[in-house]
Amino acid sequence: MENFTCVSINHRLCDEAFRSLFTFGESEREKLLFSVRESSPVLVCTCNRTELYFFGGTESGIELLSEAGGIPREQLKQKVMIFSGEGAAKHLFNVCSGIDSMVVGEDEILGQVKSAYAFSKERLELCPEAHMIFQAAAAAAKRIKTQTEISKTSVSTATLAAKKAARFYGGEEISVTLIGASGKIGGSLLKNLISYKNVRVYVTERKHGADFGIAAGDPRMKVVPYDERYEYAAKSGCIISATAGPHFTITADRLGEVCGDWRKRLLIDLAVPRDIDPEAVEIRGAELITIDHFAKLAAENNELKRGSVERSKEMIAQDMDELKKQLAMHDLMPQFKEIAPKLKAAGAEEFFYRLRSRLTSEAFAQVVETVKTYQED
Repeated sequence: MENFTCVSINHRLCDEAFRSLFTFGESEREKLLFSVRESSPVLVCTCNRTELYFFGGTESGIELLSEAGGIPREQLKQKVMIFSGEGAAKHLFNVCSGIDSMVVGEDEILGQVKSAYAFSKERLELCPEAHMIFQAAAAAAKRIKTQTEISKTSVSTATLAAKKAARFYGGEEISVTLIGASGKIGGSLLKNLISYKNVRVYVTERKHGADFGIAAGDPRMKVVPYDERYEYAAKSGCIISATAGPHFTITADRLGEVCGDWRKRLLIDLAVPRDIDPEAVEIRGAELITIDHFAKLAAENNELKRGSVERSKEMIAQDMDELKKQLAMHDLMPQFKEIAPKLKAAGAEEFFYRLRSRLTSEAFAQVVETVKTYQED
């Protein structure tokens, strides 16, 4: 685990505009990963972070992201967070559990990390240590979500955005045009929007037969062709876009043409890079908010969950300790058949004297107590 490294571009140091430079499509991710495939890389890309996990030196990771994002290396160095060795593994545990999220305890991040791990696993031959670290982080996150309150009454970007939309007219009926409902955040958005009785949703569909989960068949949801999105946007009090595309789904000029009523209208852009043209804010009656708008709401939520965070950190420390033992055993096993006869020949007494000379007093005391349990069996 000593050379396990994470180069992180995240919401703590980088705003939405900077993070958007490091959002990569599938082909871009494949190219990036294959270029360093010997280092067992995993690339996590979400709206709040892009993180490269790999086995190797920090500089190589920075160089790789610098080239991919088109940002000079020295400039990128001022923005990234670097984690190495045990610190990188611990950071991954924190990310998976939702501790490091903008909205503490949010549900989407664990699935996003697992998808990133699967993306690499399906295309590359990851080393055993990479598998052990990512699987341990996912297991720890599941335990934390089950045994603490960190994800109870779950609050995420999707839930916050849906609540904002539902209350925009003071609880009166509102129509929402949702672009990008087939993605993870979009799917969660749709589920949350439909949970409000005063909300009707127009969901755009690029291809026929998209799965909209539990919202499918709900009379308050209507699936409309993507090419007709402006027509339905004009009928809506709120437009939400959360796609993974590189281009605007809503342009200011086109939206201005169809929204001639000048009524109060909420535009929510949850995409990185932006889905909605920033100039749309100039349309009379329009209020445009992006994913960074929810930072204050997230901070309030995070304060409420402070106790769960501390408990989660204790659980992560326990699971990290178990991971280190698993990794140590994994390193030993290839040599164990050769070592075992020598241990037998040396005898238990000589082995214990060698342990006493190598271990700290606390560690040796634990060995002694473990040996005593054999007398009890």
